[in-house]
Amino acid sequence: MTLNQMAWGCLVVVAGFSAPTPASAAARKIDFNRDIRPILSDNCYACHGPDEKARKAKLRLDLPESALAKKAVVPKDLKHSDLWVRVTTKDANDLMPPAESNKKPLKPEQLALLKQWIEEGANYQGHWSFIAPVKVTPPNVQPKEWLVISNQSTGSGSSAPLTNHYSLITSPVDRFIAAKLADKKLSPNPEASREVLIRRVTFDLTGLPPTPVEVDAFLADKSPNAYEKVVDRLLKSSHYGEHMGRIWLDAARYGDTHGLHLDNERSMWPYRDWVVRAFNRNLPFDQFTIEQLAGDLLPNPTQDQLVATGFNRCNVTTSEGGSINEEFVFRYAVDRTETVASVWMGLTAGCCVCHDHKYDPVTMKDFYSMYAFFHSSADPAMDGNVLLTAPILKLTTPDQQKKLEDFNVQIAAVDKRIKAELTKVSYTDPSTLNPPPPLKKFDTTWVDDDFPSGAKAENNANTPAIQWVTEKDGKVLAGKRALKRSDKGVAQDFFADLKTPFTIPPNGKVFLHVFLDPKDTPKSVMLQFNTGDWSHRAVWGDIDAIDYGKKDSNERKRLGDLPKAGEWVKLQFAASQLGFKAGD
Repeated sequence: MTLNQMAWGCLVVVAGFSAPTPASAAARKIDFNRDIRPILSDNCYACHGPDEKARKAKLRLDLPESALAKKAVVPKDLKHSDLWVRVTTKDANDLMPPAESNKKPLKPEQLALLKQWIEEGANYQGHWSFIAPVKVTPPNVQPKEWLVISNQSTGSGSSAPLTNHYSLITSPVDRFIAAKLADKKLSPNPEASREVLIRRVTFDLTGLPPTPVEVDAFLADKSPNAYEKVVDRLLKSSHYGEHMGRIWLDAARYGDTHGLHLDNERSMWPYRDWVVRAFNRNLPFDQFTIEQLAGDLLPNPTQDQLVATGFNRCNVTTSEGGSINEEFVFRYAVDRTETVASVWMGLTAGCCVCHDHKYDPVTMKDFYSMYAFFHSSADPAMDGNVLLTAPILKLTTPDQQKKLEDFNVQIAAVDKRIKAELTKVSYTDPSTLNPPPPLKKFDTTWVDDDFPSGAKAENNANTPAIQWVTEKDGKVLAGKRALKRSDKGVAQDFFADLKTPFTIPPNGKVFLHVFLDPKDTPKSVMLQFNTGDWSHRAVWGDIDAIDYGKKDSNERKRLGDLPKAGEWVKLQFAASQLGFKAGD
């Protein structure tokens, strides 16, 4: 068994960022983010950090351009580095941090780190999440470096013999642990029993305890790679993805309910299942990232890649009465901005909702620049307390998806045959001719000197018969005569029983000429069509003067003002304005 199988307790001691003793500080190269930033942040940044209002002496120790320019830090020169002088002085009035800060003087191990940092050149580093990880060579621990007391003192003044634990190092991970333990003169804990070991690794990889059968099988397996076989089995288990997915879904703020007010159920489980599957199929992290942030922008995205974008639909929503839409649209965008910054950028950007960050390298302007992107999302302010809020992705089961793919194959085959047949046909689109053929325009007269052939003239029961006038006794636009109506109240003339009904042509327009008597002008003119149900009427003038049909519909639609009296006026409109289409 390797060392990291033996004592998880020692990992707590050696894996953190604990400061080394003064004697051991020089044994390794200083890392600013690991060793120095915590000291400065805890003891100096309150007065010499990002907060401009609280800043003193116009000095920022978090930025090298300020610290070096002010001579607070002079690389490789302790004597002229004011920071070093002030934290080591014996003068209580000059000592930093000052007494009024309620901070204690720096500890010897902290001073040792600062001293080594300045002597090595006072190198600064950017924010840890913006620094690409670099593969580190495991420490080369020598056998003689790990001689430690293996037992307690005998109590008689004599010490127990030294024990060399070098033989326990069997992997690169062991070397890192061994170097820490050797530096602190610590020995590893006793080797874990096989029962404890399988319990630990099963909890670690699945979040569940091993079954009695699994424990017995491990105890019975005496092969040298028994532990590795357990790990492989657990990694292949669906419970691995469930366990790892649970942790990720917490970061993504996933929930099966809306999270506010009535906290109704919502259907987000497909995204949850996608996360579980992603871990179980060991999806590379870069692809894991791309699909969640921009799966819909990938070329020909799959259903799974579209589901992955549910990451940004996990925010809490509401439909509480009295809620202000603009307020919650703002809250949703802030939630998404904070989550993306935290999960993908390693930043606590939520502070920048109100002010520039006090220690992370992000300003209020940076935050709202990113916020603007999420503020343009399409989802509504109120969720309606429903299971699904638009935009919605309709999903298929694997069987349904297979059938759809089969149908698409069949459709593609039919399209191919159609295209093959079309190649045998010679056809020229008239619109592509140069010049294109002129459009044919023609008029069809319904009523001029007389009604159409076979038409039967009709009118209201109390209305006198239709009256025709000639140029001799009335106004005629063209031809020999025209229809005249001069009754009081509502009067209508129409005809029926055509031998050949009129048909609306493509792009058809309807027109008529009217002459209104200036001395007896009507309130409105209505043109109605006898289509069997009298559902098409055009009105000029007062739409309420004749109340036939439903107002403001095709049954009674106002198309304009009353024509000018005393002259012939052509009233024309597209047949489609009254709901007619070609062929009617």
